[in-house]
Amino acid sequence: MKPSSAMGLMAGLVTALLCCAPALAASGVPIDGVLSEPRSALRVNDWTLSTAALDALLRVVREHKPGVTPSQVVTAAAEDRVLGGYARRRYDEAKLFAGERVRFSPQASVEASLATTLQAAFREPLAKAMGPAEGYIVKRHPLTRERLVALLDRGGKLRLDDRLPAARAAKLKDLPLIDGRVGAQSYRITLYDVWERQDVQGRDALYRFDAGFATQQARQLARDRFTLGWAAQNSGLGAAGVEQLRQLVADRNRRNALARLLGSGEDTHYSSPEVERLQRNVEAGAIRKYYDSHKAEFTRTDKVAMRSMRFADEAQARAVADQLSKGARFEDVMRRRGAGDGVARWVDSDAARRSWIAQLAFAQPPGPASPPIREPEAGAAAPGWVIVKVDKRVTGLHPPDSETVRFAASEAIARQRAASNFAGLRARLLSEARIEVNPAALGVRTAPKLLESGL
Repeated sequence: MKPSSAMGLMAGLVTALLCCAPALAASGVPIDGVLSEPRSALRVNDWTLSTAALDALLRVVREHKPGVTPSQVVTAAAEDRVLGGYARRRYDEAKLFAGERVRFSPQASVEASLATTLQAAFREPLAKAMGPAEGYIVKRHPLTRERLVALLDRGGKLRLDDRLPAARAAKLKDLPLIDGRVGAQSYRITLYDVWERQDVQGRDALYRFDAGFATQQARQLARDRFTLGWAAQNSGLGAAGVEQLRQLVADRNRRNALARLLGSGEDTHYSSPEVERLQRNVEAGAIRKYYDSHKAEFTRTDKVAMRSMRFADEAQARAVADQLSKGARFEDVMRRRGAGDGVARWVDSDAARRSWIAQLAFAQPPGPASPPIREPEAGAAAPGWVIVKVDKRVTGLHPPDSETVRFAASEAIARQRAASNFAGLRARLLSEARIEVNPAALGVRTAPKLLESGL
């Protein structure tokens, strides 16, 4: 043991393996020892990735990136296992995946991603085993809209969330949709299985009593269930190899969720409590320093030179827009139509706060005229249609002591610090883990001291 030191649902594990979060790519994975078991490619503490599982991952990754090496896939797997394991021990799923309530459940995401990965890894033999016309389906149980109404209708009550009462869940479990078989093993897909596999949109379709949607989803589940069973029985992975891949998928999802939770994820639309905490503590001096070195991020429009034409009806406005698109001069059309004097006028930010047409001009790029835009309703007068053209735009900078600068700069600094903290956490966790590799599985004679991140 070394001494302690300071990335969709159906995309599958493979898509996640194709790239690493920027914060994680700065350094490699240190190696502690050599595995001599020929069937083991990687061991992280007490968890093992078999050579068969590694080969399956390699086949799929190389469909997208032919030059990927076994070492790169093993590196990503080791990082996923270490960081995902930390997330599993440190946070419950409710907190870890709190920002994904409208998406698929963690369990549904894992099962679907695992099935997708296996289908890609064993495409030809799996297709042969499935046979034509969904031959693995033994029996289909018809589902009607009326049956869904009886099971899911809330009698006009407001639906606040998608949680099922225990009694209602039990009824869904008792309703079979498909019976299937893989080898000598039988399985059944129930309406509850379909329910558990859905995101918010899918459950909304069920609440609309869409029997066709439920049946289609049951068929997909039956296909996935066959895939998992066949892979365990016939792919060479065995049940243990399939379980290793399932754990790896789950750990990759946890690793990504951990990065988002701690503010180091690539998607900045996720709200991170850690970023919010760091942002509250950003110093004024740091904000000013960031402002001075990133002034391009704080530009604003101070004023624009604009012209506008107003028309009583849409037909006139569209006819003029057509003339302008063919090269007619804006000011000439204005004078000819009696829609204005053709003179450009400057409007500043104060005017933009008071006038909707000035706001429109501030949003309009210089040069081409806008399409016809209907005026807002205002009193008894019928709204007309306007065309706006911006000739010039004068830009400046937000003042360094403005709230705009304070918020944007402090958030950017907080995200930088969050990424740095996450990189430090990664390095510490990897240094504390015991990571062993099989050189033969990596295609090398001697195990390296460090596996470089590269996916």
